[in-house]
Amino acid sequence: MRLEKSSLPQNLKVKINQRFRNYETDVDAAKRKLKGMQDDRSALFGKRYTDDPARDDQLEQRQQLLSGTDRLDRSSGRLRESQRIALETEDIGRNTLADLAGQRETIQNTRGTLLESEGYTDRSNKTLRSMARRMATNKIVTIAIITVLVLLIIAVIVSKFR
Repeated sequence: MRLEKSSLPQNLKVKINQRFRNYETDVDAAKRKLKGMQDDRSALFGKRYTDDPARDDQLEQRQQLLSGTDRLDRSSGRLRESQRIALETEDIGRNTLADLAGQRETIQNTRGTLLESEGYTDRSNKTLRSMARRMATNKIVTIAIITVLVLLIIAVIVSKFR
């Protein structure tokens, strides 16, 4: 703009110079105001916050804190999930123990019934053996009686013909 100002005709230069000075004063006033605001911000925040992230001393610390918080949240979630699984496993174990107790009772009742039926079977075997002995004895007695009768009939027939 300064180069263009020197090549302008004289009658326009006065007006342009006046405008140029007004712009320069406005720019200087804005620079002073900006400087004042930067000083106010520095007074308010100190070195904690800067516009340059490369020079921000606490940015790394904040990032570490945020990543630590994220890890803590993830770990808490995993702990809650593990606790939920542990409670489910405990319930399954409790139900399994109840089922096993019922099955144990059933097995004990079945064992008692089996022992009782074994006793009945033993008695039945004894009774059947006794019946078989009696039958054999009865058969022998019957055969003996038949033999005696046959001998008597033969003796009667022989004595009639003699």
